[in-house]
Amino acid sequence: MTQRLWVGTRKGLFQWSDGPGGWQIDDVHFLGDPVSMHVGDATGTQWACLTLGHFGAKLRRRRPGESEWQELTPPVFPEGAEVNDGPPLGEGPPKTKPASLDEIWSLELGGADQPGTLWAGTIPGGLFRSTDDGDSWQLIEFLWDRPERSRWFGGGKDGAGIHSVCVDPRDSRQVVIGISCGGIWRTFDAGETWANDATGIRAEYMPPEMAYDPVAQDPHRVAQCAADPDTMWIQHHNGVFLSRDR
Repeated sequence: MTQRLWVGTRKGLFQWSDGPGGWQIDDVHFLGDPVSMHVGDATGTQWACLTLGHFGAKLRRRRPGESEWQELTPPVFPEGAEVNDGPPLGEGPPKTKPASLDEIWSLELGGADQPGTLWAGTIPGGLFRSTDDGDSWQLIEFLWDRPERSRWFGGGKDGAGIHSVCVDPRDSRQVVIGISCGGIWRTFDAGETWANDATGIRAEYMPPEMAYDPVAQDPHRVAQCAADPDTMWIQHHNGVFLSRDR
């Protein structure tokens, strides 16, 4: 049975297959363009996210049998949404600016019981959900409105970003996300409410009294074991952390 692998790179989306002569490139899409995410569902529908600098973040979809990728409207922050724009001036509040989409940093399917559902984690730290195969998107407002968001900051990127979305295969309402830098957050009700859950993770780059502050954590990637969903790994700025009790 032929194995196929899709690899998103800064130079395009490459399709590989493992044939009699070993791995080889079968096709290339978006040649020369940075592809930040690619995902496909059980029907064969595929989505790709592009980060095109001055031209912004783009979203494409291709259904089975189609040769061309369809351009979709990417997630859009609602009017009035703001993000931090530098440190506070004196004792006043942080400077802010209108929120706009810089990059789709994660794109994941909903559970098997949620056909058409997609989760998109973005820079600058907004989580969006679609229930119509990416035709439209809604900002998860409860997470966006959390007061802790004012303390999120970029770790390697200019702004805070959601890079990991883990949907529990046993219960699609349970979702865990990773934010750099903002910690680990989870919902048990499909995004209606969220809580920070970074107990035990330490940030050695912070002052000692803030090392275990859950909001100051910089996870780089969060992964959930498919065979044992209670087991999760976090590749963190200060090492790899393991949880066996979710």
